[in-house]
Amino acid sequence: MANFRFGVFLTVILLFCFPFAVSAQDTDTPEVIEYIVTTDTANLRLGPGTNFGVAGTAVRDESLLVYDETPEVAGWLRVYRAQEDDAYIADFLVERAPARFYPVDQEPVATALGRGKGITETFDLPSGAYRIDAVVEDNAFILESVTVAGDCRDQVIFNELNFDVNRLTISGLFISQGCSLIFETDNVSGNWEIEVRDILDPDVLLEALLEIEDGAGISAAGRTLTMPTQLPEGLWNISATVNDQAFILVAQVLMGDCDDGVVFNELDFDTGVLELSTLYRSQGDDGCVIFWETENVQGAWELTFEEIR
Repeated sequence: MANFRFGVFLTVILLFCFPFAVSAQDTDTPEVIEYIVTTDTANLRLGPGTNFGVAGTAVRDESLLVYDETPEVAGWLRVYRAQEDDAYIADFLVERAPARFYPVDQEPVATALGRGKGITETFDLPSGAYRIDAVVEDNAFILESVTVAGDCRDQVIFNELNFDVNRLTISGLFISQGCSLIFETDNVSGNWEIEVRDILDPDVLLEALLEIEDGAGISAAGRTLTMPTQLPEGLWNISATVNDQAFILVAQVLMGDCDDGVVFNELDFDTGVLELSTLYRSQGDDGCVIFWETENVQGAWELTFEEIR
């Protein structure tokens, strides 16, 4: 781990010291919000109403990029389609997608899908840090990595169970020392899909980086891995409001002299809402770059950062 942390530290230092070498390219993509289709089939219209012709169709769970704007006609959302004319969809056919802490157009470096218990093909993951995103049509899911060659260790990435839902959307961090591996699924009977993304991709890192200011917040639900955050030097009060009885928060430090590890590890069967707070010190002239990983939680949560000094 020490060698990896040094390599990551060097990578991020290069990004910050030489931004001209890796600055994100200009894009014509407008400000959009991701929505998910909630019906089996939905028509995309040429205009905001059923009196307009059909521009295309979308199917259940398909992702659509909707303009971040006030609708010109109530009840109709304008859909951005790259290389195509805009289209419209009735708002009752979609719902806002869960929080996504990476650029919506970032392509995965590896994808696997299946049903029930099984194993994937072999994937080669160079040394680095990756986010594992899983969508599971079930209320339970175990995902384990099994090393075929290289210096990675076998590990359980997900071990999730939520009786209150029939669909899991979860994310976690995977560190590769440079290896070939197979993913194995267990305790699941429904369909599942796994996507692996490189969180150290320079363009993605710069685009997704959130600079924490006094009073800033991050919110989502369930187990996930946030965007990279830059926490300035100083003493911070991190508070969490969690609509659940349990909550684990882990700081995954990529740069700077900050504590790497568990920030909160709480369980209280006598409450439905946890109110937590702790002090956290960020050191160094540029502070720290940190991913925040949540575990052992199903409900919605919000983190708030208050600068003490």
